[in-house]
Amino acid sequence: MPLPPRKSEGPLNPEIERLLYQVKVVREDGAGLLDGLSEEQAQWAPAQGQWSMVQCFEHLNVSNEKLLSQFRAAVADARQRGILGDGPFVYGWLGRWFLKLMAPPVKRRFKAPAAFQPGPRKTLAEVREQWESSHEELDKVIRSANGLDLARVKVTSPAASFLRYSLGVAFWILTAHDRRHIWQARQVRNAAGFPATAATSSAK
Repeated sequence: MPLPPRKSEGPLNPEIERLLYQVKVVREDGAGLLDGLSEEQAQWAPAQGQWSMVQCFEHLNVSNEKLLSQFRAAVADARQRGILGDGPFVYGWLGRWFLKLMAPPVKRRFKAPAAFQPGPRKTLAEVREQWESSHEELDKVIRSANGLDLARVKVTSPAASFLRYSLGVAFWILTAHDRRHIWQARQVRNAAGFPATAATSSAK
């Protein structure tokens, strides 16, 4: 679905600006973590049943694609219905609770729903390309929401259809979820047994 045009090309809402900055930070942090990895390192997992760095990012790619679809639909519907607002926006307890739950460092772990599990094995290059493109798209979607009432516009969770929360907090949840699994991927990279680089190996 193409992004709906904004009615006004005026200045960005302050919360939209903060969200765009967070997307930029997350995108750069993720790319920096993947920089210089060999395929062996990217695919290595600390133990049976645990995710590799590639799987951490593939999980984000899969979940972000589903969330972006929800965001586009919500923005298009809100534009059509004229749900506008300048903020500041106040969000309900459910969205704020879920946002707190997502943020790293991880204190509570839970299994990702089947629809959000990493797909078939992909290469580091494939996963990184999709990571970059999904965050370019996220930047566009957030910009397209400028001028909307981010508290009144609602999004249905793709993981649980009975959960609905404000579009603004849904944006924040996505970036917190990104940070959660970047944190997880960093734990993998710092784990004992993580494969040495070729340069390190040859020096031994």
